[in-house]
Amino acid sequence: MSETIPPGGGTTPPPSPKDPILVLVLNLLLCGGAGYIAIGQKAKGIAAIVLWAILFYVTCGAASGLVAIFGAVDGYLQAQQLQEGRRIGEWTFFRSHSAGSTSPPRPQDSSSRTTPS
Repeated sequence: MSETIPPGGGTTPPPSPKDPILVLVLNLLLCGGAGYIAIGQKAKGIAAIVLWAILFYVTCGAASGLVAIFGAVDGYLQAQQLQEGRRIGEWTFFRSHSAGSTSPPRPQDSSSRTTPS
């Protein structure tokens, strides 16, 4: 089974988007990265698991909990974006989008416009 990479380089939403709560629980309870793997961010998930393991060994588990909490919150937000039909990149965090996202454009500030003289 091969994965199709869209022109923008982001991960396309899976046929049935993952539940954000499920991704949150997976990242929180399974080494900080299993939820990332479930939503298609495989490299990010592996990196989180490796970081979790290193910190678990070095700090006797104290700092590895921070990786799990960070991953749980980030995974939840990434899964929400997938449910909304947006693409996410392999290394996007929180609410950042890939270059080809479908987010609405930002309104321009009228004070920053210059008028020709």
